[in-house]
Amino acid sequence: MLVLERDDSIVDMDNRVLYARIHEVNCVKLRYEHLRTHEEPLLAIPDAIAWCWQRGDPWRQRVREMVVGVRTL
Repeated sequence: MLVLERDDSIVDMDNRVLYARIHEVNCVKLRYEHLRTHEEPLLAIPDAIAWCWQRGDPWRQRVREMVVGVRTL
């Protein structure tokens, strides 16, 4: 089960891309759902980690083990 944070502006695109990719790799058992953070509290974790990271030390040190990579945009 894959849970994506719901963004109404891209749900249709997500559905098209995911449907095509799931069938392309023959992974039809994969289910996915778009939920809001109040429907799936674990969706708040990436936001909390990003907040800590952008605040710098000492917050960044607290989440460093959870960060696999950083991309600067």
